[in-house]
Amino acid sequence: MISKDEDSDCYHDYVPDFVEANGYLPIECRDCYKALIFWTFSQYNVKKFTELLKVLPVSIHGKYNDDVVVFYFKDKAKMLNFLEILSDKMIEFGIEGGIQWRASGRYWQNAFPHFFESAKALKPIRVKNEISMKDWLIKKSAYH
Repeated sequence: MISKDEDSDCYHDYVPDFVEANGYLPIECRDCYKALIFWTFSQYNVKKFTELLKVLPVSIHGKYNDDVVVFYFKDKAKMLNFLEILSDKMIEFGIEGGIQWRASGRYWQNAFPHFFESAKALKPIRVKNEISMKDWLIKKSAYH
């Protein structure tokens, strides 16, 4: 885990049940984005990356492994602004890697491809009365 500063309520574990019950991705999932760094994992990159994190002028939430660094955002404009900062900082700190972004939900794209136009765009949801994941969980717990 990189940081928990970015508001990070995530309903990952509940999405399949929500989709089965309601027929669409939750509102909360449609506003999530990932900023990605594809990198070569090395002690040098981890050391430089740790230094970079200390000077970022924005609040972030994310994780990293041998192949990729993932930052989570609940606002596309904020994420795109972050990518500009990140690109400059990666050059400044000598971190090699490619930057990319996508709509969050790679797992949901595999399970529910009909909700996605592409990795960067979801298809519009057309239902009369939507319920948020938060409200659905409250309603669901009231029946148990």
